[in-house]
Amino acid sequence: MILVTGCCGFIGSHLTERLLKEGEDVLGIDNFDPYYPRQLKMRNLKILRDYKKFQFVEESILGDLKHLFQGVSLVYHQAAIAGVRNSLRDPLRYIKNNLLGTTNILNLSRNSGVKRVIFASSSSVYGEVGESELPIEESRKLEPISPYGYSKKLCEEICQMYSRIWGLEVVSLRYFTVYGPRQRPDEAFSKFIKKMLKGERLEIYGSGEQTRDFTYVSDAVEATLLAAKRGQGVYNIASGSRISLNKALSLISRVSGLDPKIVRREKQPGDVTHTWASISKAKKELGY
Repeated sequence: MILVTGCCGFIGSHLTERLLKEGEDVLGIDNFDPYYPRQLKMRNLKILRDYKKFQFVEESILGDLKHLFQGVSLVYHQAAIAGVRNSLRDPLRYIKNNLLGTTNILNLSRNSGVKRVIFASSSSVYGEVGESELPIEESRKLEPISPYGYSKKLCEEICQMYSRIWGLEVVSLRYFTVYGPRQRPDEAFSKFIKKMLKGERLEIYGSGEQTRDFTYVSDAVEATLLAAKRGQGVYNIASGSRISLNKALSLISRVSGLDPKIVRREKQPGDVTHTWASISKAKKELGY
């Protein structure tokens, strides 16, 4: 049995669906955190419930889940409260949920005989990176500039502790700006396209020349599945290229035939200027 936390979320639902398509027995957990509307996750859950080998439990990763871990051999830990900017408004909630929840999942895995845990980390652990340091390698010092990024950094350290002390196999994947169907409404492409379709003003924070390494969701899922079979430690999961927000908007405009009504705002706290990953390690060790 495979257990997926956060199975109704963006990446989690795609990962769960892929596992089910491959014939795996999957137990999914999600607590429908109110960070974004419940009905969006319910749509994802409806898709998953079409598969006979899928079981679902509405539960928090902070709860007593011991009974759910019986017979589980592999855990994909996708659950977390996401959102860099929102974490600045409620840092305690992020640290409590993400750090304590991850520790709970790791402890249950260790005590239940789980062979391997794949932890969903984030490029936010790196913080602000200078142009001369790009592309970012996994060995770079972690200096997050948001509570969300710090929560993921601390979770990675807890993962390392469980590996070092108790021998639990844990792989941490640092996802870089994942996009695609089912993505959260607060994420860039989702916001851009919806506002352009409605003819609404589109707020761009900063000059728009900040760059992102955008990663398509199916690529992120593929890397996650590979990490279940090989590798150890941490890996950047990205496209290995970058594009400015201005360029991304220009491409969306050209494809859609819609002109964005751009309003420039000051750069927001917690936002980094550039992300661009080296994916050499993931290619070499995971076969990504």
